[in-house]
Amino acid sequence: MNKSDERNEKVKNWLKQPLNLALLGVFAFAFFIRMFYFNLTKLQPLWWDEAAYGMLAKNFISHAWDASDIVIGELTIRPPFFPLIWSYLLRIGLDEIGVRFILEFVPSVLAVLFVYLIGKELYDQKIGIISAAIFAPLWIHLFYSSRLLTDVPALVFILAGMFFFLKSTKNKFVPKLFVVSLILTSIGTLFRYPHGLIFFVYAAFILLTGKIVLLKDKKFWITGIAGLVPMWIFFLVNYVKTGNIFPALLGGGYAEAVSQSFAFNILSFIPLYLKAIFFIFFLVGLAVSLFEIFLGYDQLKTHERIKSHLFNILSIVIIYSYFIFKIRGAEDRWLMILGFSFVSLSALGIDYAYGFVKKYNKNIAVIGLIVVVLFGMYSQVIFGKDVIDQRRESFSQMREGFEWIEANTPPDAVILGQGIEVYSLYYSGRMYEKLKPIGNTSEFEPVKAQYLVLHAFVPQDQLQGYLNNNYDKWEAINAFFFDKEQKQAALIIYKAK
Repeated sequence: MNKSDERNEKVKNWLKQPLNLALLGVFAFAFFIRMFYFNLTKLQPLWWDEAAYGMLAKNFISHAWDASDIVIGELTIRPPFFPLIWSYLLRIGLDEIGVRFILEFVPSVLAVLFVYLIGKELYDQKIGIISAAIFAPLWIHLFYSSRLLTDVPALVFILAGMFFFLKSTKNKFVPKLFVVSLILTSIGTLFRYPHGLIFFVYAAFILLTGKIVLLKDKKFWITGIAGLVPMWIFFLVNYVKTGNIFPALLGGGYAEAVSQSFAFNILSFIPLYLKAIFFIFFLVGLAVSLFEIFLGYDQLKTHERIKSHLFNILSIVIIYSYFIFKIRGAEDRWLMILGFSFVSLSALGIDYAYGFVKKYNKNIAVIGLIVVVLFGMYSQVIFGKDVIDQRRESFSQMREGFEWIEANTPPDAVILGQGIEVYSLYYSGRMYEKLKPIGNTSEFEPVKAQYLVLHAFVPQDQLQGYLNNNYDKWEAINAFFFDKEQKQAALIIYKAK
């Protein structure tokens, strides 16, 4: 038998295993559903945050707007990797669709792979497959996979970092895997700053599982310092430019509490993510984890299953604590980093129920497992499609309006507006102007802009008041509407007379 025949035989034997076939099915489903939504949403308009990243990407190339307050402000608070990579993709000739494919579609597919690998590493292949099956249609991941935001690309680096961290510390310490883990986690953090909380999860896990002996190991410190090189470079560049190693965090504003009360309400994101069927089994998995940790606490240093429970629980407790007690609020996407814990605990609950039923009838247990997973996946797909369809055309009038401005105004035109900055720069390449009040009066400094944009997406009280008092100086030249009957204006463009 030659090598080709041996290879074919190995493939045939691999495919004979039901779990391997299930794994292929999950990956195929994950790929095709993402390809479906990519084709559906590849031309959708950008939201403010998306346009802000795109504006920064274009400015990294031209540096035309370096002195503008919006670029300075956004560079201070936004992580650098995403717009920087976007800018390199623009340099090699990719358009917005190509950028969306590289920065969102590819990481979205890879995330399913790493969820499987983490589930397998924490527990076993079956739980890994169930975890991936839950995550593949997870509506919030699908939704943000169609948005040019940092959440999806950041997540895949964090998941990859987690996987290599677990591999590097499972039995004997593996320095090479540990340094890879920290590099990947650092990169994920430079996509989304709050993801750096995972470093605290790593530290707590090492201490609580008896790995404190690593603190005496030179290789641990050397690889740790080496793995954090992306962060050291980031801090150094910030210090050279601003005199502050982390202006977004230490400069105020980014991490300030958004509410005076603790945000326990964001615990509702767990059932929001998972929906009813998977949330029920999440509670089962959570109960099993806590119960086994309680009973086997004295085996925490040696029992791999209990350590796996601990890693999930630590992740949820540490990350949720930051948003509940420090930030005191969160958007649903900010907790996507915990998706791996949510789905692996749900998978653990499903596997526990499967094991219980299997004692009495294996066939019923298998059928029940398949029905539960497929029904849960179906509910995710239905909910996700509704959410994506409802928001697919949102802010389309902003894109249409500023693309019209790009095509119909001089390159040096200035646009007066309120809440238009990133759209004006990204879509039209035109500098914006904002009204500047004179002291505490209702008067404004003279306006230099030749065009004015009034829109319905953020309050326009100040601009509307100015326009009412200076209506004789402006004439409407175009409008874009919410409705086909053109009765509800979304954006109106004026030109100075």
